[in-house]
Amino acid sequence: PLRSSQLSAATSAVRTAAPRVCSLRMGELADKYGHLRGAEVEPCDKCVQRFHAEFGKPVPFVFRSPTNEILYSTHLNVVDARWKYDLVWVTGLYSTFDLFFQALEESTRKELFTALMKALKLDPEDVKADAEKVLEWAKGKSEADIVSAVKGEDSSDVGQAFAGATNSEFLYSRNFGAGLIKIMQVVGVEPNSESSKRWAEAFGFRAAESAVTGMSMSKFETDVGVFLSSVEKMQEVMQLFAEVEAREKKKVAERLAEKAAKAAEEATA
Repeated sequence: PLRSSQLSAATSAVRTAAPRVCSLRMGELADKYGHLRGAEVEPCDKCVQRFHAEFGKPVPFVFRSPTNEILYSTHLNVVDARWKYDLVWVTGLYSTFDLFFQALEESTRKELFTALMKALKLDPEDVKADAEKVLEWAKGKSEADIVSAVKGEDSSDVGQAFAGATNSEFLYSRNFGAGLIKIMQVVGVEPNSESSKRWAEAFGFRAAESAVTGMSMSKFETDVGVFLSSVEKMQEVMQLFAEVEAREKKKVAERLAEKAAKAAEEATA
């Protein structure tokens, strides 16, 4: 057993180690990005203004929250000096839109997607093509194939995107996590607490203790939990939207029928 003096020394060492590591990391970031200090960073409201100018009409009320989430979170990604466009990230962006806006009419859905991408200064056709490329690559793959790609054993563009996430300078984001979740589903892995922990460990994502729950988990594991909750809520919202749409269409049909009946009466009078 440790003596009290030894225990005190060990505790002191632990307390001072973390700040030193943090200081070293901050020093590395300062060396690499210090020249950007004071540079102008585009605020989120500029991105939002571009979106509304491009879309040109109100977003249906049930889709306003996911629209804002995509705009704000993705804008904060792209203006971060550490961020780099990668295939898994773009798959997450595309699949998030595909999932949460599926209840919209196709024409409105396409217009909204185009407006979102242009607001974010991304090419909508490139985003769609790159995401579909990843999903096509994932077809027929297994979880073991993904792990091999993470280890750098897949030389394809998609495989290298996985390997790049293990780089010490890699910037994790919710879009990247959403891309992993979609790929999980394509390769037949159910996104849940167990599978997200396995994948987080394979990528080397660091776990941190939550101040709220006291549980230790990586950002990816947290995002999987948020995703599952969001899907459940969105299903309820889409059901509501479908009911509202049905009622509105019924009202329109009734008004047209009344007009037709009135016109017929006048014609025979």
